[in-house]
Amino acid sequence: MSRSLRSFAIALVTLLPLAAGCDRLRSSSGEAGESTRALALRVRLELLQKLGVDGLRVEVDAEEGKVHLGGKVKKRATAELAEEVARKVDGVGSVSNDIRVEGAESATTPGQKVDAALGEAEHELADAALETRARLALVDRLGSDGFRIGTDAASGVLTLELPRGMERERRQDAIETAKKVQGVVKVVALDKD
Repeated sequence: MSRSLRSFAIALVTLLPLAAGCDRLRSSSGEAGESTRALALRVRLELLQKLGVDGLRVEVDAEEGKVHLGGKVKKRATAELAEEVARKVDGVGSVSNDIRVEGAESATTPGQKVDAALGEAEHELADAALETRARLALVDRLGSDGFRIGTDAASGVLTLELPRGMERERRQDAIETAKKVQGVVKVVALDKD
């Protein structure tokens, strides 16, 4: 997909989910209302750019620097990563995350709940192992700069929190190194505060 077509698609996709929240946004008035709308839009855009199609199902509300995320998503990684992405948007003071994962809500019997809990524990263990492999790869490749990079993993999605002062070449090297780590299906790079 060409860059201009991708940009158009992102812009179009950004407007569609906002239609559901237009009444809420219209009810705000004055500069505070505009600031609230702008913050919600910036968070929405960042979610779409970082999460792609997965970000479509995330609902965003904002008021005075406080962002609330909601909705129902298919992947646990989306629910976890959405909060991290939102926190990095300028103007966001706090984030509350009420995103639900579809499969987790369907367990109704005690046996299903135990199976769901065990499955979640296995995912957490796999995420911890992936995060450790990524951290080791970054330190091996970048030396002490590797320790400056924050890492978080969720269902194969590795988030790198890169220091703002890090040179562009080093940042790109970190991203490429992370992509090569066994088990990584996607790398999301964020600026570290």
